[in-house]
Amino acid sequence: MIKRNLKYKAGYIAAVIMVMVLSTVFIGDRKVLASDIEQPAFAFGESLTEEEYERTKELLGVRNDSREIEVMINELNDILHNDYSYHQVYSSVYLEPSDTAEGVSVEIVTPETITKITPAQYQNAAITAGAVNLDIRIASVKAVDGSGALAGVYKAFSDADAALPEENIVVAQEELEETSDISEENEGKEGYSDELLNAAIAEIKAQIQKEKDDNNGEITLVTITNIVNTVINNYNLDGVITEENKQRLISLMEKFSKLEFTDEQKTAIKDFGENLIEGGGKLMDDVKSTWEGLDEDVKTGITGFFRNIMDAIADFFKSLFN
Repeated sequence: MIKRNLKYKAGYIAAVIMVMVLSTVFIGDRKVLASDIEQPAFAFGESLTEEEYERTKELLGVRNDSREIEVMINELNDILHNDYSYHQVYSSVYLEPSDTAEGVSVEIVTPETITKITPAQYQNAAITAGAVNLDIRIASVKAVDGSGALAGVYKAFSDADAALPEENIVVAQEELEETSDISEENEGKEGYSDELLNAAIAEIKAQIQKEKDDNNGEITLVTITNIVNTVINNYNLDGVITEENKQRLISLMEKFSKLEFTDEQKTAIKDFGENLIEGGGKLMDDVKSTWEGLDEDVKTGITGFFRNIMDAIADFFKSLFN
């Protein structure tokens, strides 16, 4: 049942939310892909009153045939693998599988109440978890930071008898928190934007995956460090983010490098970064990225809308390097 009037502790409200569904999970020996999941899911927090629950459904546009999952306060630590003392959970997520092969789409319906986590941060963490071909909408009737954003989706899959890999959950949650902290620390600095950082992180991930593919799944910490430093420099973030920020990213990417992904998930990693860069903006104009050399085989297999985007990206980088 939905509980009412629980005390609020600002800044660490766990969410219900959301977001980041694993596209590949395992039931016994059978692999389950996000594209195999046809029913939309609505995950909501137990702190919502009946009126807030109905309002949240309305905000998210929840379909009548959606599966509903309530996320309880007392299970958040187990879901998110942390020991924070949670007091309320308000944020909610609505998830629909997409058949357009356009990667992960995240819309924060109530940006005024999701105070810390951005759509790009959610998308990057979702991709770390392995999400592909998903449309995700997030809303909260009360102001929350969104740092517990994975809880609702993890429970949604668990309730569907799909056990999510613990290592992916841990890394995705840490990524969400680290990237939001780094963005908060650098907000307002000349030469910095959240989109720029997340595009850089997406390229770092793609280069790590390429290095592993080229070396029988192996990669050293020295190589990871070189990749992080090179990409940060190419994105003109060296001297903008701090040395501590870089060390946190290196530590995070070392953990990311230990995760395994399907070819479809690797493509999602690459496509996300390309889409951020394709969006442009004055800070992106000087980015000297190496997306074009990451995975030619994937590019040749893409058609339609995504193919047009790839071609636009290729022209963009050619104009930079000429």
